[in-house]
Amino acid sequence: MEMHDPYRAPAATPARPPVLQSAQDSFARSNQAVYYSPPTMKIAALSLATLGLYPLYWFWQNWRAIKRETDGNQWPWARALFSPIWAFFCFSDLRDIAQSRRRQLAFAPGLLGALFFLLNFAGRLPHGGALLSLCTFVPLLPVNSLLRRYHLDEKVDMRRMDRFGVWHVLMLLPGVALLLLAILAIVAGELHS
Repeated sequence: MEMHDPYRAPAATPARPPVLQSAQDSFARSNQAVYYSPPTMKIAALSLATLGLYPLYWFWQNWRAIKRETDGNQWPWARALFSPIWAFFCFSDLRDIAQSRRRQLAFAPGLLGALFFLLNFAGRLPHGGALLSLCTFVPLLPVNSLLRRYHLDEKVDMRRMDRFGVWHVLMLLPGVALLLLAILAIVAGELHS
């Protein structure tokens, strides 16, 4: 049995292989993506397939990021649940973050917040007007685009946000079928009245 010699020089630590270092660098870059900004197609498809629930997830993810970045005391789940009320503040905070990289939001946060509020309550409109509520994701698109440009400036790896995973596909299949049935029911109801 070999005894430990406290006076012997320590052995050189082996260097990590470059592949492992690049994987860790890639992981560190992916952690920089603190703001949730999936591609436009993903937002539109999942919003329609979930009948307008996906924007709540978008708000929840971004309120979590805002809370983490500002050390705030917000409740992200509550602000996402009541997103028609809090949308303006979320859009405004995200605009301010992107302005630090000299990126401008194409529309005023107040306008986007008001549009989001109105689209959320369009479901109460009679006849086919209720279908407008399916477009609640539209006011998110300019802010999301701004966040994506911000991430590109910061050289953030967005591949994880960009891909459609198994859960996304599992939501899309029944969601699209349900959406088509709802549209057919509304159209059939309009024809018979």
